[in-house]
Amino acid sequence: MQVTVKLFAMFRDRVGERIVSLKLESATDPTVADALVHLESDYSSLAGTLVSDREIVSTVSVLRNGRLVDRSAADTTSLESGDELVLSSPVTGG
Repeated sequence: MQVTVKLFAMFRDRVGERIVSLKLESATDPTVADALVHLESDYSSLAGTLVSDREIVSTVSVLRNGRLVDRSAADTTSLESGDELVLSSPVTGG
């Protein structure tokens, strides 16, 4: 299964690319958490910055096909071939 990942801000800077393609072949029913763990494994500059205990850390926002993934739902949010993930810093303001 192949997933496209778009990287913004510090994630793009750390990887050196704006878009990467992930092949998730080890998981039977891959989840967003699987993809993030795979990214951390493939890009040492991302190690420890995306997930902790298979939950999305507070310093990253993840969208799957344009919809925000709840931090605690990364391990239960399934992926399908052709899905697009977007990683960026959380937006705050007031």
